[in-house]
This record gives sequence, C-alpha cells and structure tokens, in this order.
Amino acid sequence: MTKYGLLIPLASALLGLDASTASAQTGDGCSLLLPAEVQKLAGVQVGPGKPEKDAALGMRGCSYEWGTGGNVQSGKTYLTISATPSAKLWPGTDAKVVQQGLLAAAKSNKSDAAAIPGVGDAAVYESNAEIRVTTTALVKGYTVIVTFETMNARTKKDQVIGLLKAAAGRL
Repeated sequence: MTKYGLLIPLASALLGLDASTASAQTGDGCSLLLPAEVQKLAGVQVGPGKPEKDAALGMRGCSYEWGTGGNVQSGKTYLTISATPSAKLWPGTDAKVVQQGLLAAAKSNKSDAAAIPGVGDAAVYESNAEIRVTTTALVKGYTVIVTFETMNARTKKDQVIGLLKAAAGRL
C-alpha cells in the first residue's frame, strides 16, 4: 500500500469517520448511492453507474440507465446524481440567498413542487412532467441533485426523495 493509500484511512480515523464516509467524500459520484438503493428503485437488475466529473466546478456525479429503447417513451429509464460545491455553482451568492431561491419553488403553490424537511439546509422536490422527478438539497456546502426519468416517474417520488436523503447523509 502506498503512503497515499494510508492517508485516507488515517485521516478518517483521526476525524472519527468510518470507511464508508471517507470513500463517499473522496470517491466518485457513484459512491453517494449504494447499488442496493438503486436496485430497489429500479425493480430490475441495474448495472454499475457511470461516474461523471466536472473538474472546473468540482462536481462529481453518477448516471444509471436501464430498460429498453432509446428514450423514456420507448422504455428507457435514467437516474442521475450530482454533488457540486455550492460556492462554485453560484459564485459570489450568499448561502442564505441560495436557500431562499431553492425553497421559493416549493412555495409556489404548484402541486408538483414541495419542500423536503430534514435534509440539509434546504431541500425540494419538483416535477415539471409526469416522466421526471428532480430533488435538490443544500448539504454541507454542496448542492446535491437526484433526477429520475421514466414513465410515471411521479409514482416513485418518495423513493427518489429517499435516494436524496441517503446521498446527503454520505457527504
């Protein structure tokens, strides 16, 4: 094991973090969700996620696809997750303003938007179409977004919110 291979476990031990927390903080975006969590939402066998990064923004993400066809209407399903430092996503914007902006969508009296209590500094659910559910949370200086696209995605709203909560807990 290299000296760098020892650094993360040592730092984790000193900070009181367990190994799964350390890997979620330093790993790719696919470490934010467990395969069993994605599998439960899918209800079918799902392959590993495809890690995604944007070095300029510091974003790490992961995308999953399953089903047949080339789009949602023909049977394809998409699940994406991303975690981006909020300061890089909205440079120069006060964190309270970002929170207010996020929560404003939930207060708009739309039936397809709602605040999600108990997740980070602010979290919302939005669905601009029957085939799409998006959850967004401000957690520990990050903006975490989970998007699910499939036929009748709104019927899986609570499960998608559960995935957001799980990912937020791993930051």
